[in-house]
Amino acid sequence: MTEWITAVLQAPLNETGVSLSQLSDRDKQVEMEFYLPISEPLIASQLDALIRQFDPLSAGCPPLEFMQVRGMLKGFIDLVFRHEGRYYLLDYKSNWLGEDSSAYTQQAMAAAMQAHRYDLQYQLYTLALHRYLRHRIADYDYDRHFGGVIYLFLRGVDKEHPQQGIYTTRPNAG
Repeated sequence: MTEWITAVLQAPLNETGVSLSQLSDRDKQVEMEFYLPISEPLIASQLDALIRQFDPLSAGCPPLEFMQVRGMLKGFIDLVFRHEGRYYLLDYKSNWLGEDSSAYTQQAMAAAMQAHRYDLQYQLYTLALHRYLRHRIADYDYDRHFGGVIYLFLRGVDKEHPQQGIYTTRPNAG
């Protein structure tokens, strides 16, 4: 168990090589709470069509299905962190994809992301973080300041295979 926890903390999260163990308290926010107003009725098919435009993963997902909603969406992002002037959001997943880390390939994680519609989750998180940063950084620019999304499939993290268990993406600005 100790080796696995160490592997999770030291795993390079993206192409920059940053790991959880390198993040200082001042460069991270755990369980960042957010609210997104839904002032007009939100219809599943319309939201689905919209998000498919901005993310290739969404294009391969099953259709969204939910009752029309309106009001306020409240959520929590597991971790937001800053690295080299860019902001990232990270979500921890405990999905079981197979017996060991070899089951946590990019293709297998993408399939799980689609099956569970985590694409919608990270697009909502991205929107919430984008709106937050836009109000906090005077010269905020999505392309310059938003680094991307990281899904950490905890069961798949393996120090011998650094790409296993870590899914990264970055929705297009829209």
